[in-house]
Amino acid sequence: MKRRRETQSSALSFMDCICCGFGAVLLLFILTAKAQITDSQEQATQSQAAAETLQAAIREAEAKQKALEKEIEALDPQPDSNATSVAQLAAEQERLAKAIEAQAEALAALESEAEPSEEPAALDRPSADNSYLSGLRLRAPRAVILLESSGSMLAEDANSAVQIIQQGSGSNAPKWLRSKAAVRAVLAAIPKGTQVAIFAMAENTQALSGSPQNPYIDPYDNNALLSCLDRLDKLQASGGADLAKALQTVNQLQQRASSLLLIGDGLPSAPAPSNGALSEADRVQLFNRAMAQQFTYPFNTILFPFEGDPSAAGLFWKLSGRTGGITLIPDNDWPTL
Repeated sequence: MKRRRETQSSALSFMDCICCGFGAVLLLFILTAKAQITDSQEQATQSQAAAETLQAAIREAEAKQKALEKEIEALDPQPDSNATSVAQLAAEQERLAKAIEAQAEALAALESEAEPSEEPAALDRPSADNSYLSGLRLRAPRAVILLESSGSMLAEDANSAVQIIQQGSGSNAPKWLRSKAAVRAVLAAIPKGTQVAIFAMAENTQALSGSPQNPYIDPYDNNALLSCLDRLDKLQASGGADLAKALQTVNQLQQRASSLLLIGDGLPSAPAPSNGALSEADRVQLFNRAMAQQFTYPFNTILFPFEGDPSAAGLFWKLSGRTGGITLIPDNDWPTL
């Protein structure tokens, strides 16, 4: 019995050892698993924090990118529709800047070419030894030029003038072009310091220079001269010529003329009688009516040819001599067109 108890006690002791060992192993396993779980939780927390930090950095970078795109769009309000990236927008901005620079250089080159020369407009100013038109007494400080713009200025006879009017080719009529060229030639010969007023003399009188209130211009002033020449180029010849009305306009100028030049082709032809027919005697009477006005300045005349008006040259010659002026009948090749 005693031996059996010892055997049982030994067995129990062995079982206790086994249980204790198993318990120790189990405890070690539990502690290790708990540590692993703790480490995994810490790593998950760290990973989540890192992910959130990365996402914040991405959002910040995207915000900076959008801000940069807006700045570039502000520099170029209408960028190319395909320019969806910052690099493309920057390239488009650089292209526009180069295009603007090229346009500015081209504009500067054009402005340099367009700078006015020292010679006003396209007038050929005569040299000091050039004596053409030197006989005209265009005294300073104010000279008036009357350009007859009646229908007779289109041709050397009435029938040809009527035909030109009917054809509507008056702008290119050689006689009319010569008359306009004569105005240019006289303007080119005007000495500095003399103001000029130019009027078109038809049935009514209109200023081609300056303004109706102040028709005087400096023929060496480019802007004023170009404006006057533009009106001259557009002027059409038609109707009759009222010399009395033209001289009345000149005499009523606030600043009185100191000399006058008439560029025409004969005696006045307006106002016409009710039947519309004018004889040479009628035209002489119209001339004498115009001469009833007082002249305080030299009266100069340049006469172009017109058939059927033989007394015109003599009458204008007398008027010029009486007022201290001169009457010229130019050669067929003057002025050069």
